[in-house]
Amino acid sequence: MGTIKDLFFSWDAVRPVLGDLLRGFWVTIQLTLLSLLFAGTGALVLAVFRQTRTARPSLLKRAGTCVMRVLAIVYIDVFRGLPALLVIIMLYVSLPFTGIPVFKDFTGFQVAVLGLTLVYMAYLAEIFRAGIEAVERGQVEAARSLGMSNLQSLRKVVLPQAVRRVIPPLLNEIIILSKDTSLAGVIVVGEVVYVARTSQAVTLNSTSLTGAAVLFLVVTLPLIRIVDRYIERDRRRRGGGRVVIR
Repeated sequence: MGTIKDLFFSWDAVRPVLGDLLRGFWVTIQLTLLSLLFAGTGALVLAVFRQTRTARPSLLKRAGTCVMRVLAIVYIDVFRGLPALLVIIMLYVSLPFTGIPVFKDFTGFQVAVLGLTLVYMAYLAEIFRAGIEAVERGQVEAARSLGMSNLQSLRKVVLPQAVRRVIPPLLNEIIILSKDTSLAGVIVVGEVVYVARTSQAVTLNSTSLTGAAVLFLVVTLPLIRIVDRYIERDRRRRGGGRVVIR
């Protein structure tokens, strides 16, 4: 037991790198928030494109709608099937050679945000699509009968309800995204796992890894409890009961 305590729970070992761990965790939080912001915005657009239909007689408008829908489906299918680590590595080793100035000057942090955004846009788009499909068609028809356009009914009726209904799976994806930021360490981004792993390699003591784990739990455990409480409150609102298995 003394060996386990010294290897994983030594205050003397973690104290010199505690500041580095906190700075690394701040990088982790920035990666999470920026990726979530960009991925969430893009995912809403993808979900709307995927659900777009038109009954207008114009051949050009029908063709444009069909193209947008197909492109959204292809994007979602491709990036849901690719590992986030592979996407980040491909971007990191390839962007400098594209010849595009804005990509050429990307830092490792920016590449990590881009990679996580591209992958999580696909996952979040499917979550938003499920929320859109869960909205009763009668509400859309009621909005149209009040004189709303397609865009107005989408913005004022469909999307607010869709986003509200997907909060639990959305929070779960945020938890997963926060953990996947550790993939940025492979391209030498100084997030908390990279900092902890570097310290462990130097000191041959794993307490820094334990510290990183504690920092993650400080953020993820409250989110997990929020998801549970939201699901329970939604079940009660809908009149559902608790299932007890004896």
